[in-house]
Amino acid sequence: MIAGVAALTIAGAAHAADYPTKDITIIVPFKPGGAVDTTSRIIAEASKGYMDGVELKVENRDGGSGVVGQTYAANATPDGYTVLAMTSSVVTNPELKGASYKVSDFTPVALYTLDPEVIAVPAGSPFETIEDFIAAAKERKLNIVNSGIGTSHHMAGLAIENGSGLTFNYVNTRGFGDQLQAVLGGHVDAALWPYGEAKQHADAGSIRILAVALDDRMEALPDVPTWEEAGLGVEAWTTFRGWGVPKGTPDDAVAYLADLLQQVSEDEGYIEKMTDAGYPLAYRDAAGFKKIIDSYAALTGKIIEEQGFGKQ
Repeated sequence: MIAGVAALTIAGAAHAADYPTKDITIIVPFKPGGAVDTTSRIIAEASKGYMDGVELKVENRDGGSGVVGQTYAANATPDGYTVLAMTSSVVTNPELKGASYKVSDFTPVALYTLDPEVIAVPAGSPFETIEDFIAAAKERKLNIVNSGIGTSHHMAGLAIENGSGLTFNYVNTRGFGDQLQAVLGGHVDAALWPYGEAKQHADAGSIRILAVALDDRMEALPDVPTWEEAGLGVEAWTTFRGWGVPKGTPDDAVAYLADLLQQVSEDEGYIEKMTDAGYPLAYRDAAGFKKIIDSYAALTGKIIEEQGFGKQ
């Protein structure tokens, strides 16, 4: 037994000294082109200046509103070489879809952005203001496109329903590109998106942002009311994005990854690219990230219970 313990100790020390010895894979559980994919690729590019002889590789494994990629990451060998691009649906998918993993099957590494939710409509929409949107929603169920049941965007819609008494018809698609086509083609009334995905299209004039889910108005959108100002009954709603690893991943690997993400988060090139794209910078270490995950789990758990949802 003593020999066995000694061997494990030596192996652990070797891991600490050698890690990483090969490329690290970031599992993005969505199609290319969305916010999780885009930010992961910005991080991977920026990380090259902080890694010696190895790189971060982004791998897309979409399906089931994140379930496919999240399941893959949860079942991966906990050796530090598989990292989940962790976003809000990892909390709700087990509750709503009966996914085989739990959020507790992941160890939080660090958070890099908190992205406020917006209500967006095509530029040609008859809804000029959030008041127009609300008035129409009182007359009929508006069709709202989002990225799938259990995502933070779907949960945001349910939070509006709980807070305002409005009800929506949700049109779920597998990727942001498909959602954008639905909006621009006039096939839906509106979208629930994170600001980071909506920004460039709002800047280009192809969509209009009616309201943003923050406590105070955004500096970039001074004329756009908050959800609370609009009477939607929701004070703030943000999508978190960070890194998680399979439970049991060695502490030294978790520490290395957290330190790497912090270095990237302070990189001028990274800051410029994220800011230009509209992704708010919000680094949190493992403990800070866990608090955000736990808070989101409590909030969405209440919504799921109030809505009477079971596992899909």
